Amino acid sequence: MTKLPAKLGGPGVDLHMCYEVGPRGYGIQRPVATAGHSCVVVAPSLIPSRPRGRIKTDRQDAVKLARPHRGGELTSVWILDSAPEAMRDLIRARLAAVRSLRHARQQLSAYI
Repeated sequence: MTKLPAKLGGPGVDLHMCYEVGPRGYGIQRPVATAGHSCVVVAPSLIPSRPRGRIKTDRQDAVKLARPHRGGELTSVWILDSAPEAMRDLIRARLAAVRSLRHARQQLSAYI
């Protein structure tokens, strides 16, 4: 992820980027921030929007993020360090395993 910022901004150029939180988490923000650029991570629910048509394209999504980012209207989310993020992932995995175990026990007791 460091190739794009290096390609867009040369020496002395400060890039300001933003993206919606998704399944990749903060994997994009960390390398961009260590490269010295500004990267804001935004929750989709915090993006100001107005009613539009139902057509959704990447270009419209980019404009929907770029305009409020330029105006300073976006609220960023708290970016976890690696250790708390790993702990959160571990807790979520444990909860999923407990749910799966409970579901399997209920299925087994239904057969008996």
